[in-house]
This record gives sequence, structure tokens and C-alpha cells, in this order.
Amino acid sequence: MFLKELYKIRFLILVEIALLISIIFIGYYPALIIVSGFFLIVFFIYSYCNIITLVQTLLFAILIDSLVVIGTTTSGPSVLVVEFFLFIVIVITIFRYLSKINHATRFYNLVLLWIPFLVWSLIIGLIIAVDKFRVISYWKNYFAGFFIFSLTYYSIKESKNVRTLILTIITWGFLLSILEFKVLFELGGFAKGIVGLFLKKNLLSVGWGKSNYIAAFFVVIIPISIGYLYYSNSRKLKYFIILSLISMSFAFILTLSRGGIIALVFALVILFSRVLSTRTLIPFLSMIILITTLLLLNPLTYVLFDSIATLDTSSSLYSRINYYEDVWHAFLKYPITGVGFGNLSYYATFILPPDTSPAAHNIILGALGEVGIVGFIMYSAIIGFLMRELYSHYKIEQDNKLKIFKWCFLSAIIGALVHTLVEPTLDGLQFSIMFWSISAIYLKLDVINKQSVEE
Repeated sequence: MFLKELYKIRFLILVEIALLISIIFIGYYPALIIVSGFFLIVFFIYSYCNIITLVQTLLFAILIDSLVVIGTTTSGPSVLVVEFFLFIVIVITIFRYLSKINHATRFYNLVLLWIPFLVWSLIIGLIIAVDKFRVISYWKNYFAGFFIFSLTYYSIKESKNVRTLILTIITWGFLLSILEFKVLFELGGFAKGIVGLFLKKNLLSVGWGKSNYIAAFFVVIIPISIGYLYYSNSRKLKYFIILSLISMSFAFILTLSRGGIIALVFALVILFSRVLSTRTLIPFLSMIILITTLLLLNPLTYVLFDSIATLDTSSSLYSRINYYEDVWHAFLKYPITGVGFGNLSYYATFILPPDTSPAAHNIILGALGEVGIVGFIMYSAIIGFLMRELYSHYKIEQDNKLKIFKWCFLSAIIGALVHTLVEPTLDGLQFSIMFWSISAIYLKLDVINKQSVEE
């Protein structure tokens, strides 16, 4: 029995032995480079045949990126793990596409809508922007969203692909909550970390993102997890989703994000407005009671809701209003072209803290200020077409259980868009990848069947 188990991992054992021998004879770093090169070759071959792996790789690269930072133990710039894997995934995708170039490809309309926006925002930005490097830096985030949407949409061929990616998203959210707990202990332990959050209000960060940005991921993942909890027929899977929801709900409160809690509540109100019926009352009511209990048990819940109640006297609110005025003035100065991605701070009269994002904390004002009225119309067309497609897919669904699951997806995406009205979430590389991959998964939910959720 023991030998059989060893035989299953024979290739892993051989790789480890090869690594140890290489370290002995050529040193640690050369051996690591050789093994990494070998890993990339294996990854290239495997993912070339299993394209869905590329989507999972990009998603989990985000979490890896939060662990490898340059700076303090809890924050600082990363070593560009996501950018590295994004490049690798693009290369593999190009090779795969070229191998099938003789086959006719019918491009989805939403994919085609992205092209003029990406071309306009890059070319005009490089012409008019003060800081052209920022234009490229922020443009890549939008390109990543377009790329991951296209990759996810075209890679989903059967029901098991949908199930795999949904479980990937839920697992991703669970691991993000674990990362938050890790950061909390690094701040001096659970009790001291909680006190620090209580006093400083916005202390939590995981390398690439601070509290408000982290909250955006939970806003979009929690409603999807609730929907899959209802849709799945697997008892073991239901236990895992419940555990994930408990962990994510607690971690969400740790962010102390007022915009996040408003967006999540908005998403959950939309979710429950359509799904509560005689058949669904007990499971969804149980979910409400569970989340409410977790909120009441979390010592930071009072802090969060107190900060929402005193929002009208918050310095954060006034700083946003002042910056909104600067963004509007920048738009009036360059109404057609905008000032370029990431360049709004060069036109700000309101003094921003050194660590503040130069992006506007509003998707509408940000688009007007950065890419002008032309770019705004193009980007609005992308979002508008997406929402029309999402709702039409929901309306025509005949299977009641899948219809409810689709509504949970739709409420999650609406909640994420509501959050963009107060936070620059879609400007970020990590959330752009998450949001657009989830959107593509939703549009391919039609290939799912009841057997695909059985474990």
C-alpha cells in the first residue's frame, strides 16, 4: 500500500531529488533557475492541452503575488508575479491560436467592443499624457480584463469547466480570507491586530491591495458562493462553501470598508429580492441568519457601521468630493481625449497623500477624466452590452434552479459595479482579472447541468 502511494508521486520525488543534486553541485540559485525552466516547459505543454488551466493560473497568481512583496511584511510592491504569468499565458494562447488559424473563428460581440476602446485609450493616452509610463501601467490592467474575459469565454467547452472555475473562484475567496488572518497575526496577534484595526480604521493590506480594494473581491465572490451553495447537490461541497462563507464574511468585516459593505448589502438585497420563495425560503433564510450572526460576533462590526453612520462628517468623504472636482475640471480641460490613464493627479489642486491612488474613486468620472467623452462612450458600451447579455441570459433560462444561480451571479456583478462608484476597483489589475473572468463564466453557465455539480 505504501509503495503504491509512493508510485503515484514518483515524478514529484524525481524532481525533488534532481533539485537536491543540482543544489549540491551547482548551488541554490542556478538550481532554482534550472528547475523553474523545467517547470515552465511542463506548464506550457500541460496548459496547451488544458486551456482552462491558464485561467486558474492567472487567478491564483494574484494570491501568490500578495505573498511576495518588497517592503514590509504586510505591504509594498510585489515582484510582478501576476504580470509574469500574464505574459506566459498570452504567449501560450498565441501559440494555441496560431495552431488553429485555419479554423474559422466567430468572435463574440463583447470581445469586439473592447478593441476600439483599447486602441483609443492607449494611442490618445501616449500622445496627450504627462506621464506616459502610467498610461501603459494602467492600460495593461484594462487589457488584462479583456484578455481574461476572452480566454475564459472561449476556453469553457463543457460543464466540468464551469464547475472547475466556480470552485476556483470560491476557493480563491477562502484563501484571500486566510491571507487576511495571516496579516492580522503579523500585526501582533489576533487580539492586538483587532485593536490596531479598531484604532487605525484602515490598517489591513495584502501586498497589492489595501482594505477597500480587498473588500471588492468579497463583494463579488460572496453572492456567487451563496448561489452555488443552493445549486450544488453535493453535501461535502456544501460544507466547504459554508466554511468559505463564514471565513469570507468575517474577513470582509476586517477590511472596515464602508463602500464595500454598502455594495455587498446592495448585492444581497438584489439577490434575495428574486430568489426568496416557498421552496428557497429555508436555505436562503438560513444563509441570512448565518451571515448576520457572524457580523454580530465580529468585534469590528460596530466600528464599521458607526463609520457609515458618521459618513457625512468623514474626512474620507470630503477628500473624495474635492478630488471629484479636480477630475471634473481635468475632463473640462480635455473633454474629447481625457488626460490619459493614471494622469489625473497631475491636474489635481487638492493635495493627495503620497500613498493614495491617482485614479478617481468613481468609474464614471474616472472614465471621463482619463479617456474623455469618446473613451467613456466606448467603455459604457462594453459595460452596457455586458449587463444586457447577463440579464437576457437570466430571463430566457427555463431551469428554475439554474435561474436562481444565474440571479446570484448577476447580483454579484451588479454589486461590484456599484462598488466602482466609490472605489477604483476596475482600474486595478487583480480585480480586473477577477471581475471579467466571473463575467465570462456567467455567460457560459448554459453548458452546466445537474450532473456537473455532483461530487
